[in-house]
Amino acid sequence: MTEPAGPPGANLAAVRTLSERGFSRAADSLSRLLGHAVRLTLRDIGTLPASVLPALAEETDCAPMAGVQIRIRGGAGGCILILLPLTAVYRLLQALLGTPAEARVLTETERSALQEVGNIVASSFLSELGDVLGRRFVPTAPEIQLDDIPRLVRDVIAGERAFGSEVLVVQGLLEDPDRHIEGRVFVLPDLTALEPTAHGASGERRIFS
Repeated sequence: MTEPAGPPGANLAAVRTLSERGFSRAADSLSRLLGHAVRLTLRDIGTLPASVLPALAEETDCAPMAGVQIRIRGGAGGCILILLPLTAVYRLLQALLGTPAEARVLTETERSALQEVGNIVASSFLSELGDVLGRRFVPTAPEIQLDDIPRLVRDVIAGERAFGSEVLVVQGLLEDPDRHIEGRVFVLPDLTALEPTAHGASGERRIFS
């Protein structure tokens, strides 16, 4: 992604710091769920014109994938989207439930487990942002999509266009080397929500100076 001079209402370097902290907290939470260490690291960040974002959807049309979508409510709008190849989904469910890592139609129990993964990642990430910014960010219940992922991405992007002509895209890389699991996490927040409030912790707000 191309990084401009800075998005309105937020300093890009500060958002990078926030995102790294949020991903680190999410990785810790997910590691506790799985019982072994996983990594969730910042891969890229920047603002893009809304007009060019639909091209990102085509990147998801190369292999069978699953998408977990979580909307951001409370002190902000926006969306978190987790994309996992189906092969990674089966390995993830094997780690969680002991099921075979083979292609199949997911049961309701397996879908619930995948939703819980999405909820943990989103809740932990948003909790870190909320603690730093003095806001309360609430994730909606995760929604799972197992087909037509490009359409899901286009729908997410269309929803974020309401926030303006440019969209901030934070991209994280989820890795579990032991189980050969890799996925991507996209956070598309409302830019205006990234301003600290007067009630935020004074020590934390220095990242915006």
